[in-house]
Amino acid sequence: MKNEMSPVTYTYFVTLLKAYLRGTKTRQELIEELRGVTPWEEKEENIHTEVSRLLFQVANEVNENFYQDIVSAITHATDTAPTREGVIHQLEAVLTGFITPEQLYQWATWHNEPDMDAVSFFNDIAVDYFCTQLLPASFEELALTDYKQALKIFQSPHHDSLKDKVALVLLSQKERQRFLFYLGDYIQGHSSPEQLDVYLLHKFGMDHHSFPYMSALSAMMHEPAKLPALLHMAAMSE
Repeated sequence: MKNEMSPVTYTYFVTLLKAYLRGTKTRQELIEELRGVTPWEEKEENIHTEVSRLLFQVANEVNENFYQDIVSAITHATDTAPTREGVIHQLEAVLTGFITPEQLYQWATWHNEPDMDAVSFFNDIAVDYFCTQLLPASFEELALTDYKQALKIFQSPHHDSLKDKVALVLLSQKERQRFLFYLGDYIQGHSSPEQLDVYLLHKFGMDHHSFPYMSALSAMMHEPAKLPALLHMAAMSE
């Protein structure tokens, strides 16, 4: 018989699920919390189950009426998008082996699932890029060194989302070579600002008015030898 008088209310599960969705709790941390609510062992077939479904299973064990309340609260919430704090927490968990890269991917891309009805918007373009573009497009190529560099970028004391996004794009060697090619073409006078915009908009979602390194680029016109130093700075390399 379900415990209709349980001291745990549906808001507990809403708060817990929001913490996971925002990233301040990992999958494993959420599971440990759930085990504190009711005796529960994660079965082998549930290892790859989306974590919200596991939470709903436990909530239903506590009170079968909780499901609709939780769904309604999450659907109307505006604070469920991954946050910078959450990305940092999840990346640290990957680098310490507490969660797997696959679990990071599952967390970061939850909003891409067709059955997720909650509407929440990113307030950090670097976090947005990491979750909606970088991981979905490059997950198979990313190594632990890339996650370490991504963590360094998100922990940057300057906290400049535009520059952080640029650095995330430049994680791969391929993108660094493109950076040198297109920006080198521009500073040598072979392309106009409007032509440079084609590259900037495609890769960074910025034009030459919003690209954060445009003033530095303009200062090195016809001096391509200075471009590697700009790349080093933009990529936030060691």
